[in-house]
Amino acid sequence: MRAVVWHGKEDVRVDEVPEPRLVEPNDAIVRITSTAICGSDLHLYGGKVIKMKEGDIVGHEPMGIVEEVGPGAREHLEPGDRVVVPFNISCGRCYFCEQELFSQCEMTASHEHGKGASLFGYTHLYGGVPGGQAQYLRVPQAHFGPIKVPEGPPDERFLFLSDVLPTAWQAVVYADTPEGGTLGVWGLGPIGQMCCRIGRHLGAERVIGVDMVPERPALAAKHGIETLDISDVDDVTERLI
Repeated sequence: MRAVVWHGKEDVRVDEVPEPRLVEPNDAIVRITSTAICGSDLHLYGGKVIKMKEGDIVGHEPMGIVEEVGPGAREHLEPGDRVVVPFNISCGRCYFCEQELFSQCEMTASHEHGKGASLFGYTHLYGGVPGGQAQYLRVPQAHFGPIKVPEGPPDERFLFLSDVLPTAWQAVVYADTPEGGTLGVWGLGPIGQMCCRIGRHLGAERVIGVDMVPERPALAAKHGIETLDISDVDDVTERLI
C-alpha cells in the first residue's frame, strides 16, 4: 500500500509499505477514505518533535471503512462499518478511561517515556503507532475507539470528529465562560474558527476572534463572530474591554 512516510526533517514521502494486519484481538483494519493534515503534523515535518524514526507513517485524522475485525472487537464493529478514528488510542476500561480521561489510558500509555495514551502517527514518545495518512490503518483498541457514522453524507461531514472538532470543543469547555460572558479566541485557523462557533453554540454572550491574516477574521465574521485585527491596535486588551 501507499503511505506518507517520515524520513527526516522536512523530508516526507509517499512510499510503498506493507499493508497492516491484525495483531491483537481488539484490532481492526480500516480502509482509509479520507484523512486530514493537522498543524501538529507540521511539527513532525519541521523536526520539532523528538523520537521520530525514519519509516514512521504519520497522520491522526482519518476515517474509512472497516475491512477486518479481531474477535475482541466484534461486538462493536463489523466489516463494512463506516467509522471515524480518533487521535487517542484508549481502552475504555481502565481507571483513567472510567474517569473519561482517555488521553491518560493506562493500557496504551507510553510508560517507557512517562507519557499518556498512545497516539496514531505521532512519534515513539506516544507509542510509535503507524498513522492514518495511508491506504489502510491498523486500529488498536477497536472495541472502543472508532466512531460509527451513517452512510450517505460525504466524508467531510464527519472527518473533523477525528481531532479538530473535539479539540476545539474541549478548549471552549475548559475556558469555562460564565453565562452571559465573553469568549476571546486568539488565532482563527481551523481550531480557532471552530472555537468561535462552539462558543456561540454553548451560550457565550460575545465571541471575539483575534487574528492578523485578513481572510481569517473575514471567515469568522460570516458566522456572526466579532473580529479584531491584532495588527491594527497597540493594546488588544483595551479593545476587548
